[in-house]
Amino acid sequence: MDHLNISAVTGGSAVVTLFVESQNASSERRFQKSLTIEALKARLEPIVGIRSSDQQLILIDAASNPVCEISGDDSRMLGFYPVKDLMTLSVKNTNSSASAQINFNDESQVEKYVMEDDEYDRRGDSVRAFKRRHKMGRFADGASEVSIGEDAKEKELALSIPVGSRCEVTMPDAEFKKRGTVRFVGETKFRPGYWVGVEYDEPAGKNDGSVDGVKYFQCKADYGSFVRPEKVTTGDFPEEDLFGSDLEEM
Repeated sequence: MDHLNISAVTGGSAVVTLFVESQNASSERRFQKSLTIEALKARLEPIVGIRSSDQQLILIDAASNPVCEISGDDSRMLGFYPVKDLMTLSVKNTNSSASAQINFNDESQVEKYVMEDDEYDRRGDSVRAFKRRHKMGRFADGASEVSIGEDAKEKELALSIPVGSRCEVTMPDAEFKKRGTVRFVGETKFRPGYWVGVEYDEPAGKNDGSVDGVKYFQCKADYGSFVRPEKVTTGDFPEEDLFGSDLEEM
């Protein structure tokens, strides 16, 4: 197409404002109508995270009705199509592979890293560490009535957990609960507050019952862990045989 025909094809204004939408992105963008579809797809790639070769472009009007699919000759200009201001340019991924179809706005598809409370408490680069260094919140010199009340509640909860009792430990976003035996309840030297030392049935812990050289209880390496009282539920929790089966009984 020669230069003389560009204004006729683009129909007035040389720039159009579109809402770009995809599985992982939504934004308002301005494009030259003289932009080729090949160049348009290249610009869309970092916006929507879909490779140019995998993009399917569909124009949708303000009433959410599909107008047309932008396909065929990628050397055509955007203005070749009936594009108008405030239309939606829907960008779909034609690549059916699982890795290409991940929706990063869906938290269930994103693998989570779960850190136990005692490990988080030892980190020097966390929000809790920052508050501790600057004596903020419950680490302030003059504790408020709220923090005093929280400390008293934590102590009461901790002291209601008998040493030697069977328990389950639930951590935030954990896929399963860990079973074990309560081996320690009380205050520690490594962090303020009350902690429950648990010996897990499996090597799912962080230590052998000691932290920073101080022994609070005895267990095998990687079987011990310290958690806050609210994470612990005591009761009749027999040790699970992960490999057992009724089919193996005689």
